[in-house]
Amino acid sequence: MAVRRARGRAGRPRWKAAAPEGPARERILAAALEVFAEQGFDGARTREIAERAGANLGLLTYYFGGKEPLWRAAVSQAFEELTTEIAAVTAQARSQAGEDERARLEQMLRGFVRFLARRPEFMRLMNDESKRDGPRMRWLADHHVKPLAGVIAGVFERAQLRGLVPSIPYVSLHYIVLGAAGLLFSQAPECAYLTGIDPTEEAVAEAHADALVRLLLGPP
Repeated sequence: MAVRRARGRAGRPRWKAAAPEGPARERILAAALEVFAEQGFDGARTREIAERAGANLGLLTYYFGGKEPLWRAAVSQAFEELTTEIAAVTAQARSQAGEDERARLEQMLRGFVRFLARRPEFMRLMNDESKRDGPRMRWLADHHVKPLAGVIAGVFERAQLRGLVPSIPYVSLHYIVLGAAGLLFSQAPECAYLTGIDPTEEAVAEAHADALVRLLLGPP
């Protein structure tokens, strides 16, 4: 769900959810991801999700059957959007740059940052669920994180062999990239309060992508 910035009394931004758009099922999924990210699975209420989506509570049961299936559907849709984003930008880089491994890696990083800028609630939810061992964390890892991480690991391993990225253990590289790319967006409210800058704005997100690419890959 998109997020926009509004000014509070002291001129600092306060966060406000954008009105959901599209068919009811898509609105419910977008609202669910936001509410689960804000309040955690246990604290989230289906009634609030329905209200944010502008949908009848009965539609949640009709489409998803309950809270747990709704959570899984919302997360799955977010991962589908992420994998589509990364596939699209890397395919474009391949068509434009051929076998230029650096160009493909750069576009993959930029695609990840752009996705997180559009869906900051995704990173918040992942941070919350991944910090504890439990059935939802394991479901996330088995169904979504492992398959995607396997593809990305291959890209980074080739980049390391070619000297494009530092030769450090991949587990460290994996979480360094996650933190460097995503922390700004998962903590967007804090960033906005401290600096007056909305990191989800397109220009700010692109500057963050530039910084990540330069830190990890160096100048072209």
